[in-house]
Order: sequence, then C-alpha cells, then structure tokens
Amino acid sequence: MIEIRELEFHYDKEKPPILKGINLDIQEGEWLTILGRNGSGKSTLARMLNGLLLPSSGEVSVDGLSTTEPEQLWQVREKVAFVFQNPENQFIATSVADDIAFGPENLGYPREEITKRVERALDLMHLQKIRDKAPHLLSGGEKQRVALAGALAMASKYLVLDEPTSMLDPQMRRTVLDSLQFLHSELGMAIIYITNIMEEALLSERIIVLDQGKIARQGTPVEIFADQDWLLSMGLDLPQISQLAGMLTKAGYNQFAGIVDSQQLMEKILCAR
Repeated sequence: MIEIRELEFHYDKEKPPILKGINLDIQEGEWLTILGRNGSGKSTLARMLNGLLLPSSGEVSVDGLSTTEPEQLWQVREKVAFVFQNPENQFIATSVADDIAFGPENLGYPREEITKRVERALDLMHLQKIRDKAPHLLSGGEKQRVALAGALAMASKYLVLDEPTSMLDPQMRRTVLDSLQFLHSELGMAIIYITNIMEEALLSERIIVLDQGKIARQGTPVEIFADQDWLLSMGLDLPQISQLAGMLTKAGYNQFAGIVDSQQLMEKILCAR
C-alpha cells in the first residue's frame, strides 16, 4: 500500500505550498484516477509517489518504505514505476529491447533474469516486431507501450501515469488504455492515473479531485460524476455519457440519474420505450 500522511510540498518556500494536508491510501491492485484543473497539484502529487520529488513535510511510504530514506529509494522506485506524458523523456537506450532492459540492469539483476523479463515484457506489450528499432522513431502509441513494458520488466506493483494519452490520436489512445486494462485486470498492477479526459476516468475504481493542493472530494466514478454542477465548478468537464444522463434526469427521467456506463444507459432507454 502507498500511504501518504500530512503531505506538504513547496517549490518555493516564499510562496504558498503546491500540496497541503494530503492524506491518502492507495491500495495494491486498485485503479485510482487523479483529477483537477491545471495547477491543482496533480503532477506534483504523482511525482511524490516514487520519490521524484520529496515532501517538504509529512511522509510518503510504499509498502513500508519511505521515499525520504536514501537507502530505500531504489526499492521504492522498483515498486512504483512512472510513465510521463511524453515517454521520450525517459528513453535511455538506442533500441526498444535495450531500453526495456535498462531498469532491471540498473537494479543489478543477473543477465539471465534480465533477458527473461525483457522477453516477457516484449510479448505482453506486443513489441517483438519492433524490438530493435530506436525508440524515438516509433509512433506515440508505440512509445507509450515501450514505457509500459519497462514497468513490466521492473515487476513494479504500482504504475503512475501522468496524462499518458494526451498526445495521442483516438486509435492510439484506445490501444494504450487496452494495455493498461490488461496490466490492471490480468496482472494485478495498481494504476494511479492522471488525466483531463473524463471518459478515461470512468475506467477507475476510485477518483480523487484536487483543488488548490488539497483533496476536495473522493469517491467512485458514479459518486463523483453524479454531482455535475460541483464538478463543473471545479473547472472540469463531464464524460459525454454523464452529460446525456444528466440531461435525461433534468427532463424528468430520474432512472438515468448517476449513470456512467453506456451499456447501462442503453438498457434504461430500451426499458423506457
């Protein structure tokens, strides 16, 4: 479990903190989405989870390991992988296979174990055909799958993603999301997902909404998107399915209240005919 206690963070101590009073538990195997308007602290919070940034006060621990203990930091980063908005920022090697191998090599695993991990990651992310290509020559979706394969090779329990699909077209976005759903449902990896695309937030089991560096609200997608006026006041959009359900509810069809699943919406519409 990732435990966050009374977390506060300043980039500049002469200015108000970016994060303040954050208390949060992230369970093994859950899919947590972090929402918030620009400047709310989403990306800063994400970088605290594996020690890319360290608390100004408070604590972040991963399975009992503190990010502020230098001797424990590599263990934390083995457990918590991070995928950036632009995966090129984390590419090291000149081929896909070598880049996937970089993490296990850095942790000192034996060559045989590294090879086994890399081959498994290439297979699971469907990257064998491009294993020898330079990462910077790949499409946006392929680059994100290489970054995900790197997390697989590290055998990470938690995967943090900072707006990973924002630079992708709809088809590539769907491919990346399918890969994430596989990692979550089939391999049990916890997903901590930052996005401004509300449809993507519907994939999660729990959502937290940040506002001015604090957790303003948390709950299931149904709970969060049910209060549409509040969400809009937070500077956030609504998923199209929630917009449609909201319009039907306001028109007097209360059976559509809170629906965030398209199949459920269709079933309700057919029953109402």
